[in-house]
Amino acid sequence: MRRHGLILLFFVVLCSGAAAEVFHTVDANTDEVMVNTTLELDCSQAGSNCPVNSWRLSWSIPENSQVISVRDTYGNITDYEFSGGQLDISTNSGPPRKTEKVKISTVVPSEAEEIHEGLFKQEISLAGLPGEQTAGIVQNPDIISGWTSGSFNESFNDGKMKFRGAGSTNIRINFGEGNKTSHYEFFRGNPDNTSLGYQISVGMTGLSKPFDRFPVALMGSEEYEGSVTSWSSGEYVAGSFRMREDLEDRFLPVLVHETVHGLNERHLEWDRTSSSWFDEGTAKYVESMTSRYVNGEEKTRKLFSEDTVYYETRNGTRYRITLPSSGNPDALWSYYQENRSFMKNWNPRRYSSQRDFGYAYSELIVRNYVVNQNRSLRSLYPQLNPDKPIKTNSEKWDFYSRMLELEPCNFESREMFDRCLERINDYNYKVYRAENFSRQNTSIDVEPLEIEQSEPVRFSTVGNVSVDSSKVQSNLFNLFGGFEDFLQDMWGRVDRWIQ
Repeated sequence: MRRHGLILLFFVVLCSGAAAEVFHTVDANTDEVMVNTTLELDCSQAGSNCPVNSWRLSWSIPENSQVISVRDTYGNITDYEFSGGQLDISTNSGPPRKTEKVKISTVVPSEAEEIHEGLFKQEISLAGLPGEQTAGIVQNPDIISGWTSGSFNESFNDGKMKFRGAGSTNIRINFGEGNKTSHYEFFRGNPDNTSLGYQISVGMTGLSKPFDRFPVALMGSEEYEGSVTSWSSGEYVAGSFRMREDLEDRFLPVLVHETVHGLNERHLEWDRTSSSWFDEGTAKYVESMTSRYVNGEEKTRKLFSEDTVYYETRNGTRYRITLPSSGNPDALWSYYQENRSFMKNWNPRRYSSQRDFGYAYSELIVRNYVVNQNRSLRSLYPQLNPDKPIKTNSEKWDFYSRMLELEPCNFESREMFDRCLERINDYNYKVYRAENFSRQNTSIDVEPLEIEQSEPVRFSTVGNVSVDSSKVQSNLFNLFGGFEDFLQDMWGRVDRWIQ
C-alpha cells in the first residue's frame, strides 16, 4: 500500500519584475531546520525596466521561522518585514544594475517525528519562482532516503541529499541509524536474505532508487494497526516503509510490494490523480511473482479463480491449507455485465468495500499485459512518458488504454470469460532478478529465476532464525484436538459403522 502526503508549496513574488534562480542549503536536525537561501536576481530576462537601483520581493517561509539575517551585495538589509509567513524585502539602493544576489538565513523550530524506534522524518517546504530553477542540498549525517514534490530530481551521497527542479517544492528526509543490509535499513529487527527482494523488484520493473537503502520500520500488530491500518501488511510513504514484523514467509513478498511502490514513485511522478490502480497493480503483480518463487507456485493464490489447496507437514502433523482466490470471479463477471466503472477512480482507502476486488483487478490488468504481449512488465515502463502531468482519473484511464487492455477478459460469453482467466492463471510467468547494478550505473543485467523448488526460501525478521512458512491455516483439524486426534476419531467412527 502506498500513501500520499499533503503538499503545501511556497512561492516567491518579485515585485520589480525579474528572473530568479534559487539555491537552498538546509541543515535538518531532530529539533530544528536551518535554511540558507541564495537568490540570483536578473532583471534583463524579465522584459522589465533594466537596469534598476533596487529590487522588492515577497518571500514565503514558515510562520514560526526566525529570520537570522538578510543580505545583498551591499551588505545587511534592514528594510524588511516578516508577518504571517511573508518576508517582504527591499534591497539596498545603489547604482543601476542588472543583477543582484540576496541571501536569507532562517531557523525553523521543527521537532522531527519519530516514525519508529530510532527512525525519524523531517519535512521542509522551500520557496521558488514558478518556472525558474530551484536547487539545493539538505544535510544530515544520518540521512537514509528522501522525497521531493513536483518534477524535482534527487541524488544522495555522504549524508547529503541534492535536489534540482523548478519552482517551489516540499522535501522529506528520513534519517536515523538502524540495521543496514545491502538495500534496506531495518529498525527493530535484522532480517536475512533481503537482497533478493530488491533484486527482484528491480529485475521485474527495470527501475532503481537514487539512494542506497530504503528505511523499513518493523512493527508489532498493535503498533502497526494504531499508526497505519488494520487491513494492510505494509505501507510506503515518501522513501520509507512501515511493515508488520510477524509476516513469516509473507515477509519477502510484502517487502517487494512496498519496494515497487518506492521505485514507481519517481517514474510515475506525472500521475497527479487520486486513483492508484496501476501503482497497486504493478506492486501486487511483483508480489505474487515473488511468492511463486519463494513459496512455490502451488502455494500462491490464484487470481479470480478457485481456492488454492495444499498440504503441509509440521512437526509430524499434516495440515490442509486453503488460500482463497484473490478476487471472486463471479464479482468480476457482474462488474462487466452491469457496466460498472469504479476502477477508473479506485484506491484502497477510498473504496474500502471493494478493496480486495480492486487489488485483484489491478493485478489482472498487469498480468493480462504480460500474457497477451508475451513480454515482461519491465518493457511497459519506457512507454509511460506523457508530455505533461495527468490530473484527472479519466485522463489517466484514457492514457493507459493506449498500452493496456483495461477490461481484461470482458467477453459476452461466460465460457470465454472463464477461459481467459484460466489462461492468465496458467501462464508460465518468469521471475527476473537484477544483477550488477548500482544507483550510479543505469544499466541493469537481468536473469530469470527458476520457480520450481522443493523447499521454500525462509525469512526471519529477528536474525538467522527460520520461521514457519504460511500464516493462513485451516482450523478444521484443530476442531478435533489436532490432526492425530482427528484421524483416531474418524477411524473409530468407521470401525463402529463397519461393526
